[in-house]
Amino acid sequence: MLQRYTNLLLFGGERRSGATAPPKVWRRLFHISAGSSIPIVGIFLAHDWMIAAMVVVAGGGLAIDLARFNFGWLNRHYMRWLAPLLKSDESAHITGATYMVVAGLLLFLLYGKDVAVPAMFFLSLGDPAAAVAGSRLRGPRFRGKSPGGTLAFVGVGAATAAVLVAAGGIDHHWALWVGAVVAGLVELASIPPDDNFTIPILAGTAMYLMGA
Repeated sequence: MLQRYTNLLLFGGERRSGATAPPKVWRRLFHISAGSSIPIVGIFLAHDWMIAAMVVVAGGGLAIDLARFNFGWLNRHYMRWLAPLLKSDESAHITGATYMVVAGLLLFLLYGKDVAVPAMFFLSLGDPAAAVAGSRLRGPRFRGKSPGGTLAFVGVGAATAAVLVAAGGIDHHWALWVGAVVAGLVELASIPPDDNFTIPILAGTAMYLMGA
């Protein structure tokens, strides 16, 4: 079971193919609020305290997923109680929320606030913007996603970076704008194991390597 869990965590496992229904509004709102709470807290909390908090939250998410994979009754209750916030295929996969907090932990631990904060905001705000715009725009699709949604993602990400810099939440660096573009392209490509992990991690790594 532990090996299967590790494979799911690292590679995501096989997801349902084909078109899926648009995310429910509660899931989208949860994605925005929960995802944004990580960088907001990270702006004001001391670095060591932020790392400690993220270790607890990420560890809790991983432990819950491991427990429900071991106990079918727990998994059934979990999926029923949190049905408005979960995708149906998450009954057999690590949840997006767990991937999100693990990504947040790694970003703050490896790259610091000036990279972690914008990278997590790119995910929490840009991803829903891409979903809303992509579902309403006609035209070509790439792996079921609209390039128009990608443009919306990049636009929201760039605007978010500008607001953060203007408000003094992070220092300005040209790599922020490149990070927004990288995040949008990763969302379009849907790189495994999960967008909630790969979008902030790859965008954050790009910004860090460019000196942010």
